[in-house]
Formats: sequence, structure tokens, C-alpha cells
Amino acid sequence: MSDFRLDEQQLLLLNAQLQRTDDVLIHNCLTRTAQESKLFPIMPYLMMCFYDAYYRFPDLLREASQIISPEDMGARAREVVCGATQVTSWGTLNFYLNGRTNLIRAGMLRPEDNLEDLWFMVDFHHRFMRSYHRASGQVWALDSGDIAQSHEERQLQVFEADAFEADDALRAAAAKFTAAGTQYSFLVHCESRVGLQASGPYGLGDRRLMHTRDFTKLGECDFSWLDGVADGVTHNQLTLVLITDGVGIEVSDFGTAYTSPEAHQDQIIGVGLYTSDFLCDRYVPVGMDNAKDLTDTLNQLTEELKVATRKLYSRFAEMTNDQMVEAGIYTYFQAATVGPHLAGTYRQRDWEFIDERTRRFWPVFTEEYALDAYVDNFAALLGENAADTDYYLHPVAYGVWRRGGAVGPLPTPGRNASLVPQHVLRDHDYSLRVNAGGLADAVGTSSLPAKSTKYSFVRGKLSEDEMNAAAREYASPLFEEPWRSIDERTVKFHWQEEEVQALYRYNQEHSRLLAGQGSALRRADIDRLRRDAGERAWSDVSELGARGEVTA
Repeated sequence: MSDFRLDEQQLLLLNAQLQRTDDVLIHNCLTRTAQESKLFPIMPYLMMCFYDAYYRFPDLLREASQIISPEDMGARAREVVCGATQVTSWGTLNFYLNGRTNLIRAGMLRPEDNLEDLWFMVDFHHRFMRSYHRASGQVWALDSGDIAQSHEERQLQVFEADAFEADDALRAAAAKFTAAGTQYSFLVHCESRVGLQASGPYGLGDRRLMHTRDFTKLGECDFSWLDGVADGVTHNQLTLVLITDGVGIEVSDFGTAYTSPEAHQDQIIGVGLYTSDFLCDRYVPVGMDNAKDLTDTLNQLTEELKVATRKLYSRFAEMTNDQMVEAGIYTYFQAATVGPHLAGTYRQRDWEFIDERTRRFWPVFTEEYALDAYVDNFAALLGENAADTDYYLHPVAYGVWRRGGAVGPLPTPGRNASLVPQHVLRDHDYSLRVNAGGLADAVGTSSLPAKSTKYSFVRGKLSEDEMNAAAREYASPLFEEPWRSIDERTVKFHWQEEEVQALYRYNQEHSRLLAGQGSALRRADIDRLRRDAGERAWSDVSELGARGEVTA
């Protein structure tokens, strides 16, 4: 039996974090999302995934964190696409908290119940995000003005230097790949954006910006519905590097890149492509021998994804409505797999069933009711069990009312955060964990076929046992001292020291232009190296473009 207790300092910190999480959620729900699909029952699976997250995330992540800390997970996420993205890390916390809120609204839970789980989930997320966003120093993209800078200089210099100048053919290939990859990823993830991730933007001077777009779980992976469907997809995860001129870019907490203008393809001046996964420690170039090779590679990958898309439509067409709801729940629920994957504790059977406690809600969450419940809970903020006093104004809802000219009645005093009451400091009449017996308490059923193929990695296809063994044996100097403690501030004042130089050279090892250059590089040096290689510096490309002198 745990002897967990909160002190006052921890309680106040917890409630402050709950409220800020709520602010970010409601802002993005009101401004950054639309929940609709003509193919998938999105609203039923969205609302019911919250319950599965509430009942099962704490124990799954607690097991993983005994092997690898949230800080180490965040460090891994900085270096490669390891499954922890802006949107999946957001979802890991928010799906759990939304399940908690919905149970409180239904009168099935008190705000103080399962307090140890609550503290663990909020603490886990903030520790992970502070490490993941070490360079920017912010937990939420909203707090940085919708900028999500996770990469550090040593990687960004490689991206900048090695990207190829986009002629008409490369620009068209990148645009087609982005469209095909986005469509396929949405379909893979049951008409949701969970498989898409963006990072940036990063300044390249004048009007030039660079950002990355990640396409995850493209091949045979954790999702059983890709078995046999994605066998012809070469790479499970791809990172597209885009350099633009005169394009405004925002990246939300949902990991989505928004551009202004929206149709910005003609303003792409540079492109790069990489793959990686959680068994890598650096990005691996894909089709990066020359610009024609990259163009051909993007076109080939686009065709692979088109074929897989057609096969996947056929696979989904064979599913019943219940199976499609289950698939959607699995898609969102697997947002939290990064911990078990990195720790080597991933068991497919843990992620392929619906908890029997969630099944209780199955008859209730029809398309119509699920949509109404979503709007009531996360937009209108209705319901007395989740409301605050009559005097309360939700900061986001009130801000919308105020900026709208103060027309109409004030928003309701809804408060999705459901803060923990302070009497828990003296009165310990509350449960600590939702599963007193741990993972053994979580049982359920599935109507979907079990996964039958191996998992796709840069190194090849691996079985579950092989994947977990490789994860447990994983080691990299990037996550050991002295390199682990070398951040941007260290580099700023110690760039000339040999251990810093060695770290940069390690990141540059597979770079076509920066190999062996070390940590003394500035942008002028990258420009020089590009010119020495017979390529134009990005300042030359954009200046010529502004005068209409760019040639194909």
C-alpha cells in the first residue's frame, strides 16, 4: 500500500498545472480543431478513449518510468522521432485528464480521488516536456506564441546545410509527398492528426524560416490494421525539412503547422528528407545524395503511400462500426506508447483491448450524443459538477466574449480543470490509484484481429521480443555525460572546448556538407560551405527569387 501524500507546495503546483492545461486545451478546442469525418465515428472513439486513458495510462507509464525517467524520454525525443511528438505528449496528459473530468461530470468521481495517479500523470508530463523543450524552456507551444522549437543548433545546422535548393521538380515532389503523406497518415490514424508532427519554425535570416514535418507510423507498426497493408511502405517514419521564404508559420500544441499563406508551395526554396525511430540516436538521410535523387525518392515514396492508402480503404471498408470505434480508441490510446517503447516494456496485448469499465459507456456514446457531450464539456463548459462559483470566469471563454465586443451573456462559470480541494492536506479520505492491483486490474476485450506481423525500424523488421530487447540494450553517447549536459547555453560560452566540438562532430557524421566541422560554425560558414560545394547559400536563393531570377 502506498503512503503517498501531497504537501501544500505540491498541491498548489498541481492545481496551477491543471488550470494551465485546461487553458491550453480549451483554447485549442475553440480555435484549432474540428471533429468531423464521413468515414470514421470520430466522436464516439474520441470521448471513450478518455476513459481508457484514465483507467490505464498511470500504470503503463509508471512501469516504464521505473526503467527510464521522463527526463531521459524527453532527451530521446529531442534527438529523433521516437513516438513522443508534440501531439502525442499533449494527448498523453489530456486524454487522461479529460477522462477524469468526464467521470467527475457524471458524478462517478470526486476531484480528489486517485490522487497519486493524478500527481504522477501531471508530474510525468511536465518533466517530460521540460526536457523535450529544453532549448525553448516552455512546456506549451501556446506559451511561446505557437512556436515549437525542439531541435537544437547542432541538428538544425545539418538540416540547413544539407537541404537541397528546390527547383520546380523538387518543389512539386515535396508538395505531392506532403499531400499523400498527410492523407495516408490521417487514414492510418482513423481520420485524426495523431500521426503528424511539426517542429519550428526556426529563423534563417531575412524572411526565411525552416520547419520540419514528421510522418509517423507509416509502415507495419503498432496498428494491426496496417499488417499486410503497409508491407510495401519503405520507411515507418519520415521527417521532411522545408525551408521557405516569406511564409508565416505557426505550430500548435496539437503539433500542426499552420502557414500564411496557406498555399505556400511556390515559396519553398529548400527541401531535405530523413528517417529515424526510437532505436536510432540521429537522423538518417533518405535520398540525399543529390537533388535529383531526392526528387525521385519523394516521388517513389508518394506512390508507395498511394498504394497503401487504397489498400487501407479496403481494409477499413470491411470493418463493423464497433471495430472502427475500437480502432479509433487504439489510435488515441497509443499516444502513451513512447514510455513502454523506450523502456522495452511494450506488450502489444496491453494496447489492443477496450477496458471493461469503458465498455459500460458503449451504448451511450452514439455519434449524436458523443458530439453533444464534447461540445458541452470542452466548448460550452456546461455542467454543474465541473462548474466553479457563480463569480468565476474561464480565461479562454471570457477572452472570446471580450474580444467579440462583449455582446450577449457572459460564458458559464465552467472549469474543465476540476482542481483538487485543499482539504486533502488534512483529510485523507480518498483513493490513491484507480487500479489498486496495478495492471492486473485492467481487463477487457477486442473485436479487432490481433497484430500478426513484425514492427518496422530503420534496422529492419523486428518481433516484439527483439524490439524490447533492442530498447533495453540501447545506448548512445548523446545521453551520457559529458554530452548529455551540453545544451545551447553551454555551447554559447564553451563552444571551443573539445567535448563540445566532439558532440557537434557526432551529429555531423552523416552530413554531406558539415562532416567534421565541429561547433565553431556560424551561418556565414554554412553559406561558404554551400558555395564551395557548388550550391547557393539560402540568402542567395531568396534574393534572386525576390528579383524573379530563380531558375528551375
